[in-house]
Amino acid sequence: MALVGILGAGLSGVVMGIQLKRLGIDDFVVYEKQSDVGGTWLRNTYPGLHCDIPSHIYCYSFEPNPDFSMVFSGHSEIQAYIRSCAEKYGIADHIRLNTTVDRASWQPHDTCWELELAEGERLRHRFVVSATGGLTEPHYPTLDGFDSFEGLVWHAGSWRHDVELAGRRVAVVGSAAAAVQVVPEVAKDAAEVFVYSRTPNWVRPRRNRFYTDEEKAELATDEGWHRARRQQYRDSMLWQRAFEKKTDAIEELRAEVMDQMRAAISDPDTIAALTPSFEPGCKRILVSDDYYPALALDHVTLVPHGVTALTPSGVVSADGTEVDVDVVIFCTGYKLGGRADGGPALEIYGRDGLDLRTAFGRVPESFRGVAIPGFPNWFTVAGVNGSPGHAPVFMTAEVATNYIGRWIHHLLARDANTVEARRDATHEWAEATQAELQEMSWAGDCGGWYRDRNGRILPFFPGSWTRFRREMRELHLDAFEVH
Repeated sequence: MALVGILGAGLSGVVMGIQLKRLGIDDFVVYEKQSDVGGTWLRNTYPGLHCDIPSHIYCYSFEPNPDFSMVFSGHSEIQAYIRSCAEKYGIADHIRLNTTVDRASWQPHDTCWELELAEGERLRHRFVVSATGGLTEPHYPTLDGFDSFEGLVWHAGSWRHDVELAGRRVAVVGSAAAAVQVVPEVAKDAAEVFVYSRTPNWVRPRRNRFYTDEEKAELATDEGWHRARRQQYRDSMLWQRAFEKKTDAIEELRAEVMDQMRAAISDPDTIAALTPSFEPGCKRILVSDDYYPALALDHVTLVPHGVTALTPSGVVSADGTEVDVDVVIFCTGYKLGGRADGGPALEIYGRDGLDLRTAFGRVPESFRGVAIPGFPNWFTVAGVNGSPGHAPVFMTAEVATNYIGRWIHHLLARDANTVEARRDATHEWAEATQAELQEMSWAGDCGGWYRDRNGRILPFFPGSWTRFRREMRELHLDAFEVH
């Protein structure tokens, strides 16, 4: 029985292993259902896919990478970087690839977790860390006639690289993060493109470009890298200020987007259709240099409606218009839990057989995004309210995994068996967090997946990354039961 089981070999699972090794804990296994490390950066390969964060900050703080080719890296470079870190820090030897964990159940008499793999094998670990992420299982909308369409259909998250789009009429359904990257690439090849935008989003310019050799040389030095990192963090605070509903930040973001839009598009009706009705920050702020220019191309048509149905030959929009197409590409997000049914990536049963889905169905709460009452010795990376909205996930994952690693080390030093977040402490922290979040931009009337059916904002920590890191320096011993 290995001491720790880590679920997922994306950037969070890899850094969890690194943190354990730093603490002298080498007895762990990382379970990864895909054929390589990288998580979402391995799973998603659609054309145009780049990170939204400059490369010099979209990496581990202890492993800067001056070899990224562009200011905003592409998916293959990021995945290769994660793999290189897994190899350099000795994590690769701990990873079981092509291994799916279907079920985890707490064994009270043995004070451990039992994991059941898809092929039936059962393994036990004293501690489990969930680093499964959520951008893996594509979400398709429920549409009339979905199965009747006789052309090709796929989701951006499962890209068909074997299909040539040249000469084809293509419908792209959606207008969020994947769509603003996919549309310009599809427009390079397709004969006609129809972009179905039910709800427009705020799209900032990415200003992507290749690094010069001089810049790479500067970033290869400690001072050059730290200088760039500090500057980018200061720049990211504009987003945080917008999330805090600061008028000047909102207006700056609005002006930046509208200037870019008007530079590419002159038609007033198209500009009106692309201008969101909500303030920047309510939904995810997107980045792209070529989305608006692509929409201005003669063979690209913006349809400012959602899709209600597919027919054997095409797409029907909410205004009743039908368009014949050869290919339909859905850019409609992901099932948040990581499963095809939208639930958690695996079945999880804690103390007294409590199902995590049932627990979260009542009140989705965790203590600082890392621990859940009723689930002893179970930790999550960037769980409920465990991620600052403006910070790169690399930075969030480092802080969270450092905290989890120190808790495991603390228990081993005390020769204790279990740790569990106290329900009262978790509820108190969650309520205080929700009170802050309800005053932020995410509470606006813009829909989206940030809020549950009761209006609770689930993904984000309300403060800055600096505050998040500061508050995670202590272990909050009073908030846990240790036995």
